[in-house]
Amino acid sequence: MLNWIIDYLIKLFGPYRDPPLSAITVMGISILVCMITIAANYLLLDVEKLRKQTMEINEWKLQMRQAILSNDKRQIAKLKKKEAYIKELEASVTAQRMKPTFIFMIPLWIFFIIFAAVFSNPEYGYVVVTPFPIPFAGYKLGFGSWYILCSILILPILQKIFRLT
Repeated sequence: MLNWIIDYLIKLFGPYRDPPLSAITVMGISILVCMITIAANYLLLDVEKLRKQTMEINEWKLQMRQAILSNDKRQIAKLKKKEAYIKELEASVTAQRMKPTFIFMIPLWIFFIIFAAVFSNPEYGYVVVTPFPIPFAGYKLGFGSWYILCSILILPILQKIFRLT
C-alpha cells in the first residue's frame, strides 16, 4: 500500500539515503519533524497559560521542599491545604501537553514506517557509524536508532529556543 511512497522517496533522496550523507539527511528529517511538533504545540496549546501553571506548580514544590527541610510545621500545614489544587493543576497540565501527542501518534508511526523502509538500504544496513558505541545500538545505527538519537538531542534544544519549556 505504501510502496509507491517508499519508491518515490528512494528516488527523491538518491545518494542522500546512503552513508555518510544519510546521517545528515536523517538529522534534517528529525529537525523538520521536531519543528512540526513545536508548531503543533503552539497551535493546539495555550503555551503561556501552561507556562504560568507550571511555574505555579514548581514554586509550590520548592516552598514545600524548603518547609520540609527546615521542619517548619506551620508552613507545611499551610502548603498542604493547597496540595489538592496543585495535584489537579498538574493533571490538567499533563492532559494539555498530551493533546498533540495523541493527535500525532498515528501519523508519526506511519512516517516512521515509511522512512525506515526508505533508509533500509541492503547494501549498507546502517545509516551512520558512530565513533563510540551507543548503548543497545552499537557502532552502526539504522534509521530508527539514529532518528531517535537525533530527536532526543534536538527537541529539547528547539523547545528551549521556542520557549516551550
